[in-house]
Amino acid sequence: MGPRKEVPDVHIFSTRAGDVVVRPDLNCYLLLPSLPTLPCAELRPLHPLLKGGEHYFGSRWHDSIYVVRDNKFMEAPDLSSKPSKAQLLHPSCCGGQHYLIVSSGSFVIILSRGTVAAVTNLATGEPDPSLDPGHHQWSKEKMESKRSYLYWQLWDNFTESVFTLHPGVLNFLPGGLGLTKGAATGSWELLNIFHNYSDTPVTKTQGIFRKVGYAKEQLADVGQGWTASLTESPEPGLLTVALAKAQFALPTHYGGLGVNPEQEAWEELHEEETIVEFSLQPEEAAYVWQYQLGLGQEAILFCRALKVTNSGDQPSEIPLPSS
Repeated sequence: MGPRKEVPDVHIFSTRAGDVVVRPDLNCYLLLPSLPTLPCAELRPLHPLLKGGEHYFGSRWHDSIYVVRDNKFMEAPDLSSKPSKAQLLHPSCCGGQHYLIVSSGSFVIILSRGTVAAVTNLATGEPDPSLDPGHHQWSKEKMESKRSYLYWQLWDNFTESVFTLHPGVLNFLPGGLGLTKGAATGSWELLNIFHNYSDTPVTKTQGIFRKVGYAKEQLADVGQGWTASLTESPEPGLLTVALAKAQFALPTHYGGLGVNPEQEAWEELHEEETIVEFSLQPEEAAYVWQYQLGLGQEAILFCRALKVTNSGDQPSEIPLPSS
């Protein structure tokens, strides 16, 4: 078994309808007219038969989009439509690291570093003798580049320039919220302090009011410019919550925290009362803490976890499971 992926796959390619950014882990994609600018972006669902793909690819010169999974491929006019019946990939087309369609309509498959195949048909594996992909600049860049999940810049082969992605696109990518809002943080915030100024030990039962849920207003700009163009499209507000959860689950070197916050109440922020009980010796104090998750300087999720200590120092443990 290979190593577990630290970061979900994301697929970016062009089609006749516009540029596509696919998040298979969230079962949806963005369709946009141009990656650098974002006058509008359509948020669309993946068709049920196209979920869980290993490779999604298309081109500006081709009518169909292709999805590869389990050494089979499917063809569809768009990723929200029912695809054709799955066909077996020819053995020479299996196991590609990248799949591309070039202007001639041929398929280029980067099998490994320095090993490239060019075929006219994925099912038959018929070679394209007119195409030597190793001599194309885009192929060299694909083969020589390190895989990156923080797509803050991309190379445009048509203008031969590097462009920076719009924040609305960055937010949709794994690790993107860490770039637009700041790295994920987790901390214990002090809610109350209770003192025992008497000469005798006391036991207190105390009602504590605290905020619980996520700060919707702090995520309001994440899906700005996204429109749910189909009735089956995910609601942008719900997707921003899913993106925030995914950001907190990422390793720290991708701007995450490596925790799984699924168990928390991802409801709009509201106030709740909980009862805590603690004992205090004479002249002792009790500090009541609540765990919060944030992005950059903004608190995003107010967790249910409370902790009572006898020290003014923040607790060190993280009350959430690892991702």
